[in-house]
Amino acid sequence: MPDFESIVDDIYEAAAEPDCWPRIMHDIAKVVEAAGGALIARRADAWLGWRCSSALEKGADAFFSSGGLERSQVLSRLLAFNRAGFVTDQEGFQEGFTEEEYAEEPVIKEWCAPNGIHHCTATAVPIPNGDLVVFQIKRRKGEPPFGPAELARLDALRPHLARAGLLAARWRLERLRSATEALATLGVPAAILDVEGRVLAANGLIEELASHHVWMPRDRIALIEPAADKLLRRAIADLGDPAAASVRSFPSKGAGDRPVVMHLIPVTGNARDLFGGGLGVLAVTPLSRPSALDAALVQSLFDLTPTEARVAGSLAEGLTLDQIAERHKVKLSTVRSQVKSVFAKTGSNRQSQIVALLAATQNFTLQLVEEAPV
Repeated sequence: MPDFESIVDDIYEAAAEPDCWPRIMHDIAKVVEAAGGALIARRADAWLGWRCSSALEKGADAFFSSGGLERSQVLSRLLAFNRAGFVTDQEGFQEGFTEEEYAEEPVIKEWCAPNGIHHCTATAVPIPNGDLVVFQIKRRKGEPPFGPAELARLDALRPHLARAGLLAARWRLERLRSATEALATLGVPAAILDVEGRVLAANGLIEELASHHVWMPRDRIALIEPAADKLLRRAIADLGDPAAASVRSFPSKGAGDRPVVMHLIPVTGNARDLFGGGLGVLAVTPLSRPSALDAALVQSLFDLTPTEARVAGSLAEGLTLDQIAERHKVKLSTVRSQVKSVFAKTGSNRQSQIVALLAATQNFTLQLVEEAPV
């Protein structure tokens, strides 16, 4: 059996290094002669990350990624106990559940059974910042359920598990703050948002852009320009899906004379990061300088393809769609399709907006040009 003090030391080590959790959950399971353990984290009512010891790895990613816990009654029953200790499956499902019905529970049927697991015990640890961490210990099928003496051993470890969860959340916040300050040293106004649009960290540069945004209740940020704010809301809604097609770079006029481009960059990383999923860095690129924007910069600013970047440059020059088609030796219908894509990705709906956004030279005088029919 692993040494108690060594396990406690390892628990605090894992607070700073999440990749240690599979080994530590294995050692905790050995304290009560179980097969293995798992740590699952939730933020903003979304299950974001998990770590499992080797005995429970089979099918874990597929189960959690597919919303397995949302289909299960395990969490609601566990939270209903409101206990600062471990709860056994016998306690949690002894009312209104036959053994056959318990076997059909999604947690058991889709995750535990394929690993040869049956009896479980778990504890939920609420973190003051709204995060929730669930620790589960599981035994193989055919082995007896957990008894009072074994729960007492696990409960002795629970305060350390709870403090490790709190430390992990605090250290994560400090890392986010450090990231925004690093961007500030590069002159980039930035904030880090979660999947609900809450600002978790922001540097002083973005706080100075009062002509573009306002602070809302519950640490939320909103853009003053309605069209830009609508695009920001849409991008935030898609933070949990890095492959989503929402516009993530778009212009914002704000209330002053300093137009900017807002970029919401998803932080993907490891899909099983305990608290890191569904984050986005909101970075701001000022466009107050009248210097030229080359095609490569235009392409990177707005996620354009090389062809779309060339079309955007042609629009900024004031060319008509016919002239663009002739210049690039393509059909007019092809140009129309490309212009639609440019408009969508830049958050524009008329050629004059593209001109204002992508002024071609330092001596270029911004003016309204004939709208490009699309």
